Amino acid sequence: MKAIGIKTTTLTPFCYHSLMVQSGTATLPELIGDRAMAFALAATLGMLAARGALPAKDYAGHLQIMPFRTSVFTTTEPRLLPPLVRRLNLDAEAGLKEKIQNVANKSNLKAFFLTQEVPPAQTFTGAVFGFDPFAVTEQRELVVRIGLHRNGMVKLEPAPVEKVRLNAATAALFGRELAVERYLLHGLQLTAPLSLADAAQETAQWQLT
Repeated sequence: MKAIGIKTTTLTPFCYHSLMVQSGTATLPELIGDRAMAFALAATLGMLAARGALPAKDYAGHLQIMPFRTSVFTTTEPRLLPPLVRRLNLDAEAGLKEKIQNVANKSNLKAFFLTQEVPPAQTFTGAVFGFDPFAVTEQRELVVRIGLHRNGMVKLEPAPVEKVRLNAATAALFGRELAVERYLLHGLQLTAPLSLADAAQETAQWQLT
């Protein structure tokens, strides 16, 4: 399976509700998840169906039909911007029902809560396997959208990459069991660094039977 090394550069800040922390949520600054990158790239390439609402979650089924697989994209210099106050507009979106207000007031995402975003100009490296998006589009670089509400913009360009990490949780969706070096979240379990050839050989087996 073909392996394309990629460097990504953040053009605008982005965040995720990765971890619950006091008065808000925290983003994992050292990586962009493989699934996030897969769906972001698919959207940029026009592979996602136009919908008024999100379909039922089916990571294995959705990833299966994409003509590529992705590694986790990592950085050796993780950074976050200072905490940013956000407002959860529950009164307008859900009304002032007592049940909803009680749940909100006991959670991390109250009417006002904090997030921290990955700043612009951060670089991450990873790889796409089985498909060269730059050759197909005849572009030297691509821009994808990631993060909450796809508010973040990230530039992708080909680059020499020696080793990447795969997500063992994604491999498990296809019945593959990989050793985990770092457990971050249930859906983000990082393998040890692999050469692009070894990673390509492994991801070629990520197929539903």
